[in-house]
Amino acid sequence: MMLYDTTNFFTFFATTNDRAKLPALGNSKAKRHDLRQVGLALLVTRDFQIPVLHHVYEGNIPDVKLFPMISRQLIDRFRRITGECSESTMVFDKRNVSEQAMERLIVENIHFTAALSANRAPELLSLENDRFSDIPELPGTRAYSMRYNIWRKKCQAVIVYTESFFTKQLHGVTQNLVKSQKKLADLKHRLSKDHSRGKKPEIKNLKKQIQKILSVQFMGDLLNVKIQDKGALPDFTYALDHSALRNLSNQRLGKTVLVTDHLDWPPHQVIESYRNLTYIEESFKNMKNVDFLRWQLAYHWTDQKLRVHGFYCVLALLLCSLAHKTILEAGEDLVNE
Repeated sequence: MMLYDTTNFFTFFATTNDRAKLPALGNSKAKRHDLRQVGLALLVTRDFQIPVLHHVYEGNIPDVKLFPMISRQLIDRFRRITGECSESTMVFDKRNVSEQAMERLIVENIHFTAALSANRAPELLSLENDRFSDIPELPGTRAYSMRYNIWRKKCQAVIVYTESFFTKQLHGVTQNLVKSQKKLADLKHRLSKDHSRGKKPEIKNLKKQIQKILSVQFMGDLLNVKIQDKGALPDFTYALDHSALRNLSNQRLGKTVLVTDHLDWPPHQVIESYRNLTYIEESFKNMKNVDFLRWQLAYHWTDQKLRVHGFYCVLALLLCSLAHKTILEAGEDLVNE
């Protein structure tokens, strides 16, 4: 089984430095959106997380666009490592799913397990919870499995519900509701002050501000906002849609849609294969550890040197993974000593 994922590393390149194109402003996974990023894509083995392919890329390329760009390299390397093993599977998350990439994997007969984003399978996420069954092998997890035609191929879809994920998502929704309601209250207070001063706010600008507040995930569905034009002075009211909140809790939160071309796998095997992505996340965590396999800081100022930097950082990960494999195969367990 091969695991694929991406990450990025922030740099301290000045925005005026045009000698390198790899560092670019993008969605920083370290929340440093103010700094230019360099991206790294990795394909590793499930066992011991041995890197078999890496790709350093521009920090402003989203995952969904990158995957089709390097899918040919991924497939070639996958074939070289696994040969014609019919059970070898590539695992990746929803951020990498695109029509072009998936069709290429299917044409090449590469087995896969991936997650689907909500907009790709809304009818699956809306399944009622009473259709789910407990997974004895995975406590706290319930699932519903079905055949599902996608990318012109018959696949198995497994809709997974976990209590911990539900709690995490509900907490995030609640926090965003509090923030959005406060912003609406502040906006209404400013409008009131403008009214008292005889100032006429533009209704177009008001709609734009409300739209920005409601752009946070789920807020547009959960908060009902009605704009009123009281004579020459626009105003608005807002209220929480409790019915929409109940539907969100019952039909959406806590669920993940997985899809695989392994029609004979039981649901717990599909779920476990996808959860193996935590291993590659551990590799990224090690590479961001400033006391271990540190990528940062990269003291280089050209694309060529940054690619070399990426190569020897991945080489260090390779050597550590092979050393870990050798130690465990020798019967030693340094972690518990």
